[in-house]
Amino acid sequence: MLIDSKKGQYIVESNYRDAFRLDVFEEKYIEECFDKYLYIVGDISSGILRLKGFDSNPKSKNYFGFIEDYLELSCAMGCPYYILKRIQSDKEYQKELSHPSEPKKDGFVIHNLTKENFDKEGIVLETTPKEQPNIVLESEKLNKIPKGELSGDLKELVKQEESNGHSVVEKPEASQSYVSSSPGFVPNQNNRRNQFNKNNKKRNKK
Repeated sequence: MLIDSKKGQYIVESNYRDAFRLDVFEEKYIEECFDKYLYIVGDISSGILRLKGFDSNPKSKNYFGFIEDYLELSCAMGCPYYILKRIQSDKEYQKELSHPSEPKKDGFVIHNLTKENFDKEGIVLETTPKEQPNIVLESEKLNKIPKGELSGDLKELVKQEESNGHSVVEKPEASQSYVSSSPGFVPNQNNRRNQFNKNNKKRNKK
């Protein structure tokens, strides 16, 4: 089917659900966006026409071989659409004029997705050679602190400290914290005064 429009000459390759309307196509078509494309795809969803261009470069993301994927993945399922191919030469125009082709009325075929079942019974566990051993995790030993032994030098040191009545583990010194809102407060000042008074009393007794 040959279309001679204000936006160029096209062959209508597909016209699913009679989606093509010349006036709406010419209104929607923008020369700066679509003149570079060989194929124009129009799909209608909620009464709004959307145009998409495709070229003949197999390395392009807009290659015309991806038209069916575009219709299946990016368009509303079952929506009306059409595919136009631009006529690039007079020879091609005369050929289509003398032997007009009929556009396809059927929609594209939706491919069924196949899901493979996981066959856990078909899993075979094989042993590995000694050069490449498997790492085995034992649940009973996870998150447990391993018990180790002290070296001979450390054992002797612990015995000497215990015989002298000293503990190997040093206790931290007790400390006190002071909080005051009084101006000029100095921490531990009272302790220093008490210690000073005690020393003076001892001297006076002597």
